[in-house]
Amino acid sequence: MNRNQLFRRRAAALAAACLVSASAVSAEWYDAKTGVPPIELNRAKALRFFAENVYGVRPEWKAVRSSEVVKEEDVPALAAVRKVIRVETLTPLGPKTFDAVGYFPQKPGPVPVYVYISFRAATETENPRWPIGLILSRGAATFAFCYEDVLKDDAKVLDGVERADNAWGAISTWSLAASRLIDYLVTDPRVDAAKIAVVGHSRLGKTAIWTGANDTRVAMTVSNDSGCFGARLHARNICGETIDQITARFPHWFAPNARKLYKGKDENGTLPFDQHSLLAAVSPRLLAVGSAADDWWACPSGEMAGWEYARHVWKDQTSVEYHVRPGKHDLTSVDWNEYLGFAARKGWFDKGAAARAADGDLR
Repeated sequence: MNRNQLFRRRAAALAAACLVSASAVSAEWYDAKTGVPPIELNRAKALRFFAENVYGVRPEWKAVRSSEVVKEEDVPALAAVRKVIRVETLTPLGPKTFDAVGYFPQKPGPVPVYVYISFRAATETENPRWPIGLILSRGAATFAFCYEDVLKDDAKVLDGVERADNAWGAISTWSLAASRLIDYLVTDPRVDAAKIAVVGHSRLGKTAIWTGANDTRVAMTVSNDSGCFGARLHARNICGETIDQITARFPHWFAPNARKLYKGKDENGTLPFDQHSLLAAVSPRLLAVGSAADDWWACPSGEMAGWEYARHVWKDQTSVEYHVRPGKHDLTSVDWNEYLGFAARKGWFDKGAAARAADGDLR
């Protein structure tokens, strides 16, 4: 049996062990016998904990937050209107401005918006992880910004900055930038402010979760292949990234407390918290978690377990979804169709789109 076959067998066994029916949910679900720390159902308390101990506490920002439209033009090839928004935000290095690029379908009335936190420049129109045409075809608008336009993704980026143990890191910084973009979006008459989604992949999937948990204007939080300190339960990790590994390689992503207090505790079973408490902080708003079957560094079975342990907080079980697709660590059109279909089933689009989603026709 090769390594991948062994991983798959162990993952299948773990996934089966993690699943319980909704009718079986009770206090026993959070029993210590599961090996998973109790879920924190107090949203404010959960957010304070993760701010102090994982992602860092953002400083109070008293300056006036500004944004401006720097370009607006028709894009006939996409039957869309393109906007470029210049947004002011704050980083551990000081104030920063960045540009977000957005596309609106040429149709009347306010529309849902998918905010994509991108690895690549938002000026690129041929980005397979940001399928602009597909999103527009569903009747939604979409905006993207490049995370490194806000703060460089470099382990040494915060060197020379005096950091308290609970100081904010890059994930919290990128998350704040997404919220600053939303500050603009809720003022745009083309935007349905009740239907704003934030989408992120990998480290930016972690960012999307932190954004959606904190910012209640985010009506749908989408975490794709987010792994350690994302959707994945530390207590359900199979050969994936550990707290020691992630905080050693990417110390700038987190508060220093993340490594100082919790290094190794996920491996010896003494970690006093887990990611289901953060996922639950999104409730009752929409949450979608996506995994890739061969993405063992993120650990799909652990991501599924994080979703499963959190989902019982939602009174409306149709408001929380999970999918796993074949393949490796990536954000693909398959994933986007899942997230667009989820929105359609929740009434975000016209009745025709909802019907196609119900029938599994997501084109």
